[in-house]
Amino acid sequence: MMIKGTAELLLDTNAVLGEGPVWDWKKQQLFWVDIEGTKLHRYDPKDGKHRFWDFEQMIGAAVPDENGTFLLAMESGLATFDPDSGKLAELPVLQNSNTAMRYNDGKVDPQGRFWIGSMHKQVAPETGAFYCVDADWNVSEQISKTTISNGMAWTSDQRWFYYIDTANYEVWRFTFHPETGDISNKEVAFSVPKSYGGPDGMCIDSHDMLWIAHWGGHCVRRWDPNTGSVLEQVTVPAPHVTSCCFGGEHLDTLYITTAKSGLDNTQRTAYPKSGGLFTYVPKTGGTPIHYFKKS
Repeated sequence: MMIKGTAELLLDTNAVLGEGPVWDWKKQQLFWVDIEGTKLHRYDPKDGKHRFWDFEQMIGAAVPDENGTFLLAMESGLATFDPDSGKLAELPVLQNSNTAMRYNDGKVDPQGRFWIGSMHKQVAPETGAFYCVDADWNVSEQISKTTISNGMAWTSDQRWFYYIDTANYEVWRFTFHPETGDISNKEVAFSVPKSYGGPDGMCIDSHDMLWIAHWGGHCVRRWDPNTGSVLEQVTVPAPHVTSCCFGGEHLDTLYITTAKSGLDNTQRTAYPKSGGLFTYVPKTGGTPIHYFKKS
């Protein structure tokens, strides 16, 4: 029987497009981005303090590296950022001069490589791609002709890699090759009914089940990728639920990001906390993130 629950508002951040939550277990802090609001957010549950940094470009994703700084996927390409000093340094990696394009959602694999997708700002079909960046800043294109590159997760045995292109309403499964960082043997793990809302950001729990945020679906769902069945549904008081991750000292809290982008005035009035950060405590926990490694 499917478990049902409801998420609670933690911070009313009023993000335009909240996305990409990541729990930095070394710092015991949560970071996430507001892509269209051009901000990087940080929340420290130890003292309840929340702060953010403003940028001049959209940030598709932010992931911590092993040195305590962050790797940012800016519109113009990758950059490093030090939250302590506020120093931003652009890198000659995945440079982008096409103002119609940006980056969207990224994660680090178990070997410390960074995976990031590009997309058209007006969601033109199949104009993006999905890349892998290694410790020496070598870039390899892993999937071509993507539309909205989104959620990604690796199983605990590193055998499988799961990936979402939201526009397809499918979750893809690939064979993952840890030594090379390549993926192969694409197959559809399961399809998502359009009435559920578009599959957006995703994380994986300690049982290798997938937690998927649903854009336009008012919820996060826990899916069994082997059967395509929904095991748990977490209602969120915001239509556009964008992503989720496990955090907290014991990785037992699900942090959920939302957006007000794409809502009309009636929806914004009905769901005033859209753009906020929400939490939910399930009966299962998550696994720690991996940090980006640089040579």
